Amino acid sequence: MSVDTGNESVLQLSKCCGLTAPNGVTVPLKSIEVEVNIKGYLAEVVTKLQYTNAEENPIEALFTFPVDDGSAVYQFEADIDGRHIVAEVQEREQAILTYKDAVDNGKTAMLLKEDTKSSDTFQCTLGNLPPGKDAVLKMSFVNELPQEADGKLRFTLPTVLNPRYSPDAGGSVAAEGATYVPPCAVPYKFKLMASVEGYHKIKAVTSDKLSLKVEMEREEKLAKVSVGEEFKFDHDLTLYIEYSEPFQPQVVLENGDPDREGLLKEDLLMVSFHPDLKQVSMSNSGEYIFIIDRSGSMNGDRIKNAKEALLLFLKSLPPSCHFNVVSFGSEFSCLFDGSEPYTEKSLKKALKLQKAMEADMGGTEMYKPLEHVLKAKVKNQPRNVFLLTDGDVGNSAQVISLIKSHCSTTRVFALGIGDGVSTSLVKAVVRAGNGLAEFIADDARIQPKVVSLLKCAMQPAVTNLEVTWNLPPAVSLVSIPTEVPAMLTVGQRLTFFALLKGVDMNTVYAPSTLTLKGLQNNDPIILTLTFTLSDDEKVSKSAPVHRLATKVQIKQLQDAEAALQQEIETDWQLQSDKTNQVKDLRKQIVDVSRHGNIISKFTSFVAVDTEGEKVQGKLEQRSCPIPTVSEEFVKGFNESMGQSALCDSGIMLCGGALRGGPPVAMAMCSAPRMM
Repeated sequence: MSVDTGNESVLQLSKCCGLTAPNGVTVPLKSIEVEVNIKGYLAEVVTKLQYTNAEENPIEALFTFPVDDGSAVYQFEADIDGRHIVAEVQEREQAILTYKDAVDNGKTAMLLKEDTKSSDTFQCTLGNLPPGKDAVLKMSFVNELPQEADGKLRFTLPTVLNPRYSPDAGGSVAAEGATYVPPCAVPYKFKLMASVEGYHKIKAVTSDKLSLKVEMEREEKLAKVSVGEEFKFDHDLTLYIEYSEPFQPQVVLENGDPDREGLLKEDLLMVSFHPDLKQVSMSNSGEYIFIIDRSGSMNGDRIKNAKEALLLFLKSLPPSCHFNVVSFGSEFSCLFDGSEPYTEKSLKKALKLQKAMEADMGGTEMYKPLEHVLKAKVKNQPRNVFLLTDGDVGNSAQVISLIKSHCSTTRVFALGIGDGVSTSLVKAVVRAGNGLAEFIADDARIQPKVVSLLKCAMQPAVTNLEVTWNLPPAVSLVSIPTEVPAMLTVGQRLTFFALLKGVDMNTVYAPSTLTLKGLQNNDPIILTLTFTLSDDEKVSKSAPVHRLATKVQIKQLQDAEAALQQEIETDWQLQSDKTNQVKDLRKQIVDVSRHGNIISKFTSFVAVDTEGEKVQGKLEQRSCPIPTVSEEFVKGFNESMGQSALCDSGIMLCGGALRGGPPVAMAMCSAPRMM
């Protein structure tokens, strides 16, 4: 099949060859294989990308794809024509130059970098793959799994990448280098294998959208999992892991490697636990403000889910509270001029608005409504803001800085709606606002998520936090992160990393303790966790605890750098004083990134095949498509091309960008219209 649009960059779906260009050239990415190993709260993931060059000239293959924010990407390697190549971390601009120089000189090279706007989007480039040759690129990362209110752990493998709003462009734009197609037009194969190992028995491993094959071993402490059906690429892949004792603390002591640099050479302790803070009764007062994304990308199931969530929120508020509803898109509007008492009359007005809501307010300008809400005087402490959104924004650093500047008076919670939602934005918002986040897939149950968030908001947070370690006499530590959170929200899991000195693995130590002190509802609270320093021989040689601790350091430094940049942009008179501080922070980020082998905003992975023969021929650039479920993007492209009737006949079109994006991807399919 083909569609003639006159666009030389168009990709078309061919029954015999998968996705091909008009000249018959196939997309080089043939398959994606994902291996997941989950132990306790930690997930180690290895993703293999299989490329084939079936053309007569060498190719440069670009693939832009999503990752879950917080993932520590620690290794990038390749097998090319029998040679194994391992990438190294370099400063971002240097890595790009290294890659370009290698390709210009006929060498095969590869580059992996973060999107400059979003830390949950990566771009992989394979340059000078010779004609007739195969390459397998392997990316390894680790992350800490979030926990649902019922105790289940959630592993998410993002597979959908949606365009995100840019205030500068005045609309949705593609991620760097991204070429979008509908899920039905994805040409490459996908396979996932997973294993789950528990410190306690595994009750179940499930998925809300997929049938899984699960085999239990080792007295139900090991589960081997595979997907029992073809994956359709129309949603993010999610697994839920249920342990018999889900809220038990996890303590892991991971040995350092004396031959490595920086953090990797030190012994590192990770303590992860849920403080039991639910004994205090829920507040009958407070201020609750709901900020609802009504931009065009929220059309279909997403605005439906947002409306249902808002309805549940509104009908569950405490009787003596104040509340308001703020809708936003390109502009914003408020239900009330300021928060109003929760009465039958005000609720009736809110429900009328909720019922009439549509995704009809244009783009996703998030900063202005947040600024309006946060700068207003708090009417009924504590103030809790709930952000319901499906996307990212180009000025996310500005948004995060704004929230952080008001975190002493306001907690910010977030409900990420839909597949392809920006985990980077949602997690950064609640990290800055000392709140919690929940994610709702397009057809997931909403009530448990809403109830969980609202219960946490209605219970007093713990403030004035102090953390004290009591370790054996010969053992000392440096805590990571160095700063204690400003407050602790009910339902929040705390994870501390500690760099240890003086640990002797041959010594049997007496129990150690971690004590958390604070105030909840003006009453003192003391929580103590007891554990024993002992080496976990089963911990992976890939050092997942060290990788996560490095990622925490990088995030902390990047947040500080972004805050300084925001200060400079707000007041140029500060530029001379702050510029050197920004440079120092960036240098620290690069150093930590290189020593921990974790890429960051200012570093990238790069590798050059120095042993391969010089590649001859004209280099052809090929883009590997990524699925999107953005109805706004499809509709916007169709309207710009004057071909909206095509969607009505089942043909789905996706543009590289609504305004000024990269080459367009297009496919024909007989699947029903996406919602």
